[in-house]
Amino acid sequence: MEDEIAAFMIKAAKFEFYLVNRDLALAHIEVVRGLCLVTGVNWAIVAKYIEAKHPFKDFDFERYGFEMFRNTAPQYLVMKKHDGRLHWDSDNVKIDSWEQLLARGYSQFRNNIAHGNKSQLLAPFTEGRTQEFLSAAHLLIDFITRDVFDTPNWDSGLMFQ
Repeated sequence: MEDEIAAFMIKAAKFEFYLVNRDLALAHIEVVRGLCLVTGVNWAIVAKYIEAKHPFKDFDFERYGFEMFRNTAPQYLVMKKHDGRLHWDSDNVKIDSWEQLLARGYSQFRNNIAHGNKSQLLAPFTEGRTQEFLSAAHLLIDFITRDVFDTPNWDSGLMFQ
């Protein structure tokens, strides 16, 4: 599982850089001490691009293989107020737009993978979901890069100079 997560995180990082490098309008920008910092992807703008090509209400999620992101949202890592301990919880929000699917679905899953470790903090009622979300996330990334932005060869090798 660790190798699959590592491969996904590399792909997710490359995907997010692909988006902001393709068009700065897709970047979330914050001004700090006069510098315009790219702090991530503006999922609302990406959602508009997807909606223009594939309206959410008519989209066949099952055909594309990432219906999991429409049917269920990843959990938040939360702190219990009464004892200060961590646990996983969900708001069970209904996903009814591309923006919600990307921000509350894909992005939350990526955050969980990058910052959480469910083997250290088990959530028995969601056992097995990480693998399902991983598969769906790969398909979602490929859909966005190929079907929405028409870039089938976006995933180039990492190069450092």
